Amino acid sequence: MKESHHKHVKRELEGSTHNSNTTAWNIPWQDFEVILGLKNSYSQRNLNVLSEKQARIFLKNCGFDLSNQMHIKQFEQFYGEALYFIRHILLTNEERTNFTVPSSLLYLKNPCHLLLYASTNHPRKRYLRLWSCSILKVMYAISNLQFSGRLHIIDDAREQIFKRIRNHIHLNKEDEIEFNHNNFSINLNKVEWKEAKTRTSIVLKLLHKPDSIVDDVFDYLGVRFVVEKSSEIPLLLKHLIETDIIIPHQVVGLRTRNSLLNVKHPKKIFSFLKELKSCGTLNDDEFNKMCENIIWSNQTNEEILKRTNTFTSQHYRSLQFTVRHLVRTPNPAFLVLESMTNQLRRYTGVQRQEPWMETVIPQYFAHYFPIEIQMMDQESYEMAKFGPASHEQYKSQQHKSVRERVLGNLLTFKKEKLASQDF
Repeated sequence: MKESHHKHVKRELEGSTHNSNTTAWNIPWQDFEVILGLKNSYSQRNLNVLSEKQARIFLKNCGFDLSNQMHIKQFEQFYGEALYFIRHILLTNEERTNFTVPSSLLYLKNPCHLLLYASTNHPRKRYLRLWSCSILKVMYAISNLQFSGRLHIIDDAREQIFKRIRNHIHLNKEDEIEFNHNNFSINLNKVEWKEAKTRTSIVLKLLHKPDSIVDDVFDYLGVRFVVEKSSEIPLLLKHLIETDIIIPHQVVGLRTRNSLLNVKHPKKIFSFLKELKSCGTLNDDEFNKMCENIIWSNQTNEEILKRTNTFTSQHYRSLQFTVRHLVRTPNPAFLVLESMTNQLRRYTGVQRQEPWMETVIPQYFAHYFPIEIQMMDQESYEMAKFGPASHEQYKSQQHKSVRERVLGNLLTFKKEKLASQDF
């Protein structure tokens, strides 16, 4: 029975090619809109794959050769993870009951059929098409995540970058956290470390920012410094620069978010105070005292709202940078070669260095790895933790957006609509 059903599905899917318009000017408008930047790929309503042969070629060009069992297993892994993500992350318990997965997808044997289901225009298969498109959207995010080079070096990056920062953070005699550099120290109310994002969190981020791919995720690692007053942040920033924790030419400028400090006004006042000091009107103590009293946080609401992340609350106030650090990771091939060379030395009894090894295989790989650095005063921190700018509110908005983007019209199906569908 199952075999005859699959044969029927295959004939139906392959037969759909005969009904298509094969003229030269059959323009794929959706693809045009994505390529020209008018829409993003997640807004596409369906694919345009009309035969199993075309589906096989498409999958091969995407990196999944169905004649290779390893590729098929990888596809099946992404497919299963995407199905789980939709059912258990995006759908509620009630929705899981109401919007059942079509049996054609639950028992999918041929990866090509997923693309064909996502391309069908048959009115009785709309529910099947919407489910197929939703799965493909999540699979795309998962495959970007899986094949990202950054995830493979995150442990080395965390160890090397965090070590540079921790070298300057100590507890004083009163068990207070201090940032130390040369003879300077500043008290920190709190230091929070983002060790790594979870896999689910990264997939959600990729899906709610459809114009990005996984290498545009910049906050795998992060650190947040919290000081008592906003007037202390400029001094902390100054010393983060001097210790090369923030390297200006390696800051990803498009990622900078500043809703806390205004630089133009303090810069003018500081220049004026320097002139007064240089002509003897102010002594050193008076100059330092007046610098401490400069007001930095006087940005207007319009300046605060200039953000690229639409899910960030207008109440969220912080100074945030993404800076890249060069990270060196051991080359596994070099370690194997070194081990074999050491064994050969023991066997021959010749103890000598082999300078040719690094010319054949490099000992280390070098990568730039981003870390997000945030600075907040205590008031802003409490607002972000417990107020309307809290992380929970942000995540709630993000989750809602991903549901709408991935599931779309699938959630509009009622019982009477489902009765008209073949699935």
